[in-house]
Amino acid sequence: MKKYILAITFLIISPLAYNQIIRGTVMDKETKDPVSFAAVYFDGTSIATYTDDKGSFRLDTKKNLSKPLTISALGYYSINIQEYSPNNDVLAYLVPKVFEIKDVIVNAKGNPYIRKQNLAVFKREFLGRTGNAEECEIINEDDIRFITSPGQDTLKAYSIKPVFIVNKGLGYKITYYLNKFEYIKSRYLCQLIGNSIFNEDTASATDRQNYEIRRNRAYLGSKMHFIRSLWQDDLKAEGYVVKNLKRQISYKELVRHQLSVDPGGSKKNIYYSEPIPVTLSVKWEPGKAESGMEILRNNIFFDETGYYQGPGIIWYGEMAKQGIADLLPYDYQPSEKTKTVRLF
Repeated sequence: MKKYILAITFLIISPLAYNQIIRGTVMDKETKDPVSFAAVYFDGTSIATYTDDKGSFRLDTKKNLSKPLTISALGYYSINIQEYSPNNDVLAYLVPKVFEIKDVIVNAKGNPYIRKQNLAVFKREFLGRTGNAEECEIINEDDIRFITSPGQDTLKAYSIKPVFIVNKGLGYKITYYLNKFEYIKSRYLCQLIGNSIFNEDTASATDRQNYEIRRNRAYLGSKMHFIRSLWQDDLKAEGYVVKNLKRQISYKELVRHQLSVDPGGSKKNIYYSEPIPVTLSVKWEPGKAESGMEILRNNIFFDETGYYQGPGIIWYGEMAKQGIADLLPYDYQPSEKTKTVRLF
């Protein structure tokens, strides 16, 4: 009798497990050739796979169906696929990277002093300006190329290869596919667009405990913490106060619900009730951290993991200081035992 029960249970569970697998093919948009060793993953997680020599892949979704599927490859721009399902194979086309260098000065392998200056600016804006940035190392700095405007006001960075980062403070190895980096000095504004794959750094039990403490510190008062609190309608309990020039802003003025047939139920969007663009002040009172968020458009999808679909928000103040060095994977959960006030 037990054998029959096990057999029936297997038949019930197996299709469900099978339906968690996404399959597809990745091709060059221009040549229509298959792209081998392309990374197929969920941005900001360790859930990833790679295409074979025929451009084919299979990926276990592991309940990440609410997030876009990201595909990146050497020499191509990354793409995000919004609609996919285990029932239909994905056919994705990647566009080769072509760097526009008209009317600019290229500082790729030129003056070493200028390159050193550009690299310092890039690391400050890319990694961030917190203590965790000092614990990070970019393994392949030589792969990063810089382009500056004639007046030296704008700095752009490119990398055909992904940027490999070792975060010794938080215990992560990050593969970052850089799609866009542009820093405008006169506006003190940086636009960073890219996608990341996380891997845990192997460590001793003592190191893991220290990592956990530092990760909690990085989490509290972070963009991820704020977005998760917004999702839960828990801003006040988590210590956040959001205001415009006149008054405090409520949850209902920032969030709009959308009904969905997705397994996750309803979707939520940042949808400011007044005309945009608008800049709001964001204060995290426990850490006395002053920040700001400029909402550039409505319908910015976000979810309970802290993921939000950008660009669409420009951050200021303390949150603007948080770069790649302060990133945490979307499956990260803070430990109550080691929860503490963030040290900026």
